[in-house]
Amino acid sequence: MSRDKHQRRLLPAYLATGSGTAALPSTLDTLTALRASGRPLASYHTPVHRRVVELVTDGSLTAVEIAGYLSLPVSVCLMLAEQLVSDGLLNASVPTPDALAPSRAGRPSRQLMEEVLSGLQALRVA
Repeated sequence: MSRDKHQRRLLPAYLATGSGTAALPSTLDTLTALRASGRPLASYHTPVHRRVVELVTDGSLTAVEIAGYLSLPVSVCLMLAEQLVSDGLLNASVPTPDALAPSRAGRPSRQLMEEVLSGLQALRVA
């Protein structure tokens, strides 16, 4: 019997983590960029752990994108990523929005300064 796309999983998604303990609060954000470190997986990693590492071997993806590819809840993917980062199999970096990136002169971008000015003017009016 084939599994329909809309058919519910037989097992809860959190079992994909292979952890029998309660989840700790994640230090990763949903938009954290994840990429493989190149270290080999250990024998205790689940097939889902292996799939996450395969997805980010040739580049980086966010936790949300990984969740989409694996059809898992984002919270489960954050837990998987947290485990893989702590095991040294993934590297995590928080992307810097373009507006916060410094310009060539080492100053904040013009766009950021205009947003700050607009916010200050809105406070003065209120």
